[in-house]
Amino acid sequence: MTFDQTTRLRSDLLGTPVITRSGAKRLGVVSQMWVDVDRGEVVALGLRENILSGVVSAEQQIMLLSSIREVGDVILVDDDHAIEDDVNVDIYSNLISCEVVAESGEMLGKVRGFRFDVIPGKVESLGIASLGLPQIPDQVVSTYELPVDEIVSSGPERLIVFEGAEEKLVQLSVGLLERLGIGRAPWEIGRAHV
Repeated sequence: MTFDQTTRLRSDLLGTPVITRSGAKRLGVVSQMWVDVDRGEVVALGLRENILSGVVSAEQQIMLLSSIREVGDVILVDDDHAIEDDVNVDIYSNLISCEVVAESGEMLGKVRGFRFDVIPGKVESLGIASLGLPQIPDQVVSTYELPVDEIVSSGPERLIVFEGAEEKLVQLSVGLLERLGIGRAPWEIGRAHV
């Protein structure tokens, strides 16, 4: 396997073309990533004809992360057998917009993205903000990074983290509202009303 770098952001791979080594056939572009939350690993990628085809059709092809041979400007796989017909992604999560809540019930934000190691698929950290919409630029909403080892348990749309996990958050960007002095981190908003 050849990789420019092994740790990537989810957003770095979205829209990346997947090409076969044998015949240089284009299989599609990465449109989704599926995570086994219990193991903390990216297990599969959703591929579409192009990045906008998800608006028109919900149909996507599934490829296991283990099929990747090289990552650069494109993702290389051996051949078109990388596309799997029998993978049930309904048992996995895409993590996007999952609530991140402390054990006390205090809301820390929603997942906007994540950083993971492409080779084993291990998720290393979560990108969170008050809104779990990756389409909103970082300049608009303050974003934070949280190590995944702070996760205590998970549900379909919620990740429970250790009490005090907000102390381990690293601020990645300062949003417009915070720069204007009228916005705060989600956990600070809850404390202001107490």
